[in-house]
Amino acid sequence: MKRTFPLFSVLLIISLFLGACGPSSDGDAAIATAVALTVQARDATQPGIVPSATPRAEVPTATVLAGTSTATPQPTGQYANCMSASLVSENPPDKTIFYPSDTFFKTWHIQNTSECNWNTNYKLVFWSGDQMDGFSSYNLPLDILAGESADISIQLKAPTAAGTYKGEWKLQTPDGQIFGVGSYQTAFWTEIQVVAASVTPTFGVTSVTYEIERDPVSGCPTNVFFTFRAVVTFSGPMEMVHLQFQHSDGARSNKFKLEITGASTQTFTDKWSFHRTASHGPKWVRLTQVFPEYREFDQLNFSYECN
Repeated sequence: MKRTFPLFSVLLIISLFLGACGPSSDGDAAIATAVALTVQARDATQPGIVPSATPRAEVPTATVLAGTSTATPQPTGQYANCMSASLVSENPPDKTIFYPSDTFFKTWHIQNTSECNWNTNYKLVFWSGDQMDGFSSYNLPLDILAGESADISIQLKAPTAAGTYKGEWKLQTPDGQIFGVGSYQTAFWTEIQVVAASVTPTFGVTSVTYEIERDPVSGCPTNVFFTFRAVVTFSGPMEMVHLQFQHSDGARSNKFKLEITGASTQTFTDKWSFHRTASHGPKWVRLTQVFPEYREFDQLNFSYECN
């Protein structure tokens, strides 16, 4: 018949045995591992940016476990009111095409929407994704006063293998608190497409987004005017392209005929007016490419109502 011992008895026997052995002759040793990282020297003539002495170590993306809150941490300390920014524009636009190992400058036009004046102790820091041979952090190239905006540019390098690459960045206060843009403190990024050196890329429209404005904003006057803006991103040069707005009632705008000299983002405007007696309810507009080949982009849905 097997006999079992309570766990307490086992632990008591082990503790007595260890006590009889006495301390080790070497004593307790504190172990420290020193890791020396070196940063390869970079071109110090990059315009408008000063790399901080931070090694090229990628910042890992935080893993969110099931049930974990994703709420943005509240800023603290003397910089609590300084962590507010807005992305105004960027260049080159996302999905620009590059060949392997091409170097390029990425520029974000950032607005300081906080209550503080930012100085050059604030930083641009790599957040996650593909670092594209950039530093882990850069000091801001100039002071940005509260309410003002400025270009922040860094030099990057396309990877050697074909594919799509995306690197995310954020800002950092002098005391090390990291923040993004917009009300959700999101990262801003650069996204590129790399094609093999033997490939002749086909450039074209990579994205279309819309903005809408109603005049007057509300009410039911004799005429209501809607203004639509299509923000169009081109991945590279196009010798000739024709764009045109379509309306849900069958009307079409004049054609926009243009030559695209390189990767860029451009805005095109259309107007649509409604008389008080016009039919109410859902409507849409969309941008189309009618040359060199016909393409329909996503449509913008809206509603004309008297309210």
